[in-house]
Amino acid sequence: MAMLPVYILAGICLSYIILLLSLLYGWRNLKNNPRFVSPFETGFSIIIPFRNEQLHLPGLFDSLKNLKYPKNKFEILLINDSSEDDSEKLVQEFRKMHADLSIELLQNQRESISAKKDAIKVGIDKSRFEYIVTTDADCKVPENWLQGFDNYIESQDSDLIAAPVIFVEVHPEDPLFRKFDLIDFMSLQATTIGSFGLRKPFICNAANLCFKKKAFQVVGGYKQSGNYAGGDDVFLLQKFKEHKRKIDFVRSNNMIVTTSAQKDLRSFIQQRLRWAAKSAGYDDSFARFAALTVFLMNAALIIGLVLCLFDASYLQWLMIAFLIKFNLDFMLIYKAAVFFDRKASMRSYALSSIAYPLFSSGISLTSLFVGFKWKGRGYRK
Repeated sequence: MAMLPVYILAGICLSYIILLLSLLYGWRNLKNNPRFVSPFETGFSIIIPFRNEQLHLPGLFDSLKNLKYPKNKFEILLINDSSEDDSEKLVQEFRKMHADLSIELLQNQRESISAKKDAIKVGIDKSRFEYIVTTDADCKVPENWLQGFDNYIESQDSDLIAAPVIFVEVHPEDPLFRKFDLIDFMSLQATTIGSFGLRKPFICNAANLCFKKKAFQVVGGYKQSGNYAGGDDVFLLQKFKEHKRKIDFVRSNNMIVTTSAQKDLRSFIQQRLRWAAKSAGYDDSFARFAALTVFLMNAALIIGLVLCLFDASYLQWLMIAFLIKFNLDFMLIYKAAVFFDRKASMRSYALSSIAYPLFSSGISLTSLFVGFKWKGRGYRK
């Protein structure tokens, strides 16, 4: 048996151990926030782009109308991105039914390849409050959402605040890909929280994000990331980091935004291709280390399996590597499952952990050569 592949595998495993232990330490280091008690000082402009979201908008509206925050302290800006269904009609009805809320319907003005970034910019240009809050049309926000951001702004004077997002709970009768999707998403949320706890944040989610409008303008907004269809959240986080702005994460059960899972396997794959495509734009050293380490670990397991077909003596090393990854991943994802009250989803963890190396490596490699579809539009690589 040639030992070089074993040495390479050992080096990759060591990097993976360092990464996961670091994220676990970061998770522990970022404390839970208590219940919020704030004076309702901050004004917020809630910006929500939408395109063909007639199925999800009613749920979003139900959550928005229940926000426990002074109505004169926030506005809701809904930006229509050329919807072809009844989404705009639903927005107009929502405005009529809730005249006590400040609700504006705007039309997107395309300036770049990224329709979503353009839509958010339209909202920012129209906004009248100091802080911008973004979420997605397929989300539901908690009633103390704005109060939580207000509390953090008043106590920490943050320029950008990220907060947790989770998919709706899966059910036993749901297809396997949806169970895999939830576990994978929890791993991303755990990574997000862990990186913030390390003070090396490199990922966040625009479905639950707040930032100071003036700071957004000072750092240049989305100017340098307009050639990526997605990444309005990640690239903005990078910009704030580059300019030494104050960045925080609110780890609180009272701040969890719930979003819808992908409706079918094809949509799920397209979403992951979109997410993988923006990783090429990462310029943060820790982000690159994390992305490369995860890719190499997954690829090494697949290559190791192939080597076992030719030399069975590699099997013991492959199993050691797999068990290292299996247990470290479990420790991190289980923390997220407890935090998000999704412990039942861990029943699918074992099967997901077997499928993940092939899926993750396949998505990463595919994203280098092909484009993806998003909201009915095709994007080239």
